[in-house]
Amino acid sequence: MRVSLVSLLLVVCSIIPFDCYARGVAPPPQRYALYVYFDNKAVGEPIGNRGATFGEPVYLSNLDSSVIEVTPGHNLLRVSNDLGSNDARRLRWEMMGNAEVIVGEVKISFDLTPSALDRFSILVRESSGSSRSFLTLTLGSGGTLSAADESGPIGQINYTANVLMHFEMVFDMDARTSSMTVNGNTMFNLRTFGIADRGIGRLFFGYTNGSNGRPFDLDNVRISAPLPFPVALEAGFEDKIAGLPISLGGAAVHEPVSKDLEIEAIVLEALPGVNILDIASTNNATAPNLRWQFLDNLEVRTGVAIVDFDLSMTTIDNYALYLRERDTAAQSFMTLQFQSDGVLRLNDANGTVFSGGVTYVANRVYQYRLVFHLDAGIYNVFRDGIPLARERSHGVSARGLGSILYSISNGALPSAHLQLDSLRVSLSKAAEISSDIEFLHEATTAFVARSTR
Repeated sequence: MRVSLVSLLLVVCSIIPFDCYARGVAPPPQRYALYVYFDNKAVGEPIGNRGATFGEPVYLSNLDSSVIEVTPGHNLLRVSNDLGSNDARRLRWEMMGNAEVIVGEVKISFDLTPSALDRFSILVRESSGSSRSFLTLTLGSGGTLSAADESGPIGQINYTANVLMHFEMVFDMDARTSSMTVNGNTMFNLRTFGIADRGIGRLFFGYTNGSNGRPFDLDNVRISAPLPFPVALEAGFEDKIAGLPISLGGAAVHEPVSKDLEIEAIVLEALPGVNILDIASTNNATAPNLRWQFLDNLEVRTGVAIVDFDLSMTTIDNYALYLRERDTAAQSFMTLQFQSDGVLRLNDANGTVFSGGVTYVANRVYQYRLVFHLDAGIYNVFRDGIPLARERSHGVSARGLGSILYSISNGALPSAHLQLDSLRVSLSKAAEISSDIEFLHEATTAFVARSTR
């Protein structure tokens, strides 16, 4: 018999804290459109140019850029210019799927350490070009950092060789303003950047004309932004009636397509106006599933697929999440197993990624982002903005990604409930999706705004 949680859900955020974020208790972690660190790269090797899914630039501009180890387990990228050309040279980074973000908020942060006073350059530009100056930063050989944008010069501050500089930038693409701090000190705030017709898509690091080619170190490059990709599945449950089982109408109506008989999936009001989906099993001798599939019954075989969801478990017990092909479940793109010892286990067709060291706790909402590069056959797993697996080969080649299954595993207690919110699957390529995709996107505007804050 289902354990009633409605009264608990309405008591305090600590029990089911799905929308405490929206009420100012704590800011949500970031879901990154670009997440770059170098601890998973081979020391002494040049950086590749495979793009954001691999945490790499897309263009190297003939710069020397190699991974170095600064302390055991901590790497960064050292960039230098061999002066084979005296022209400007810059590494170019893009967001996943070469996205250009026109609306919402774009946050950019990174650490840069110049080895000397030289002529370094940092640019924020549109995708597929560099004519729109959302921001231009120039570190001059006289020790000044100058800022400018499409509206003109902004100002300057001093910088010092061999001192780490932590940059944080916020671009409000709706208000068309920008702000920036360096090492926590505000350089400008709510500045109108002067561009109305394009969005942010590229980030450059390198040298201006006439540099001496002195090295600089780069680390922790992050961009968070609402990626403007077609949505193949979206479910936020505010359009459902609290207290009733979820229907099985499929992605076009923000619902799963099927469930095993032993699964109960009830829409619950976690807070006034905030619904979640509570999933439980009526038979602990089985491992029943709740299955979601994509719009138009799509099976994704190319491009980048991004799977976002918020998940909480009421107890430490046995649960599972499966990423599989359409209609069946033979191809293991990825499995997350939440074990009764509190350990999170990650598997795929190539085997076990890890079986220890990563844990979970009950009654805490975790924010997941799973990024699948279908052409390369790899995926990344982020939890609360932190990578749990990077560039992992899943080992599936015969089929495409087509379903998500949430399961209560064998032996789980009746008190074991999965609680789901903010499920969203977006695709960098969507030629096979019908025009219904526009309906799906427009029907959940309010949900998207909440889940991407």
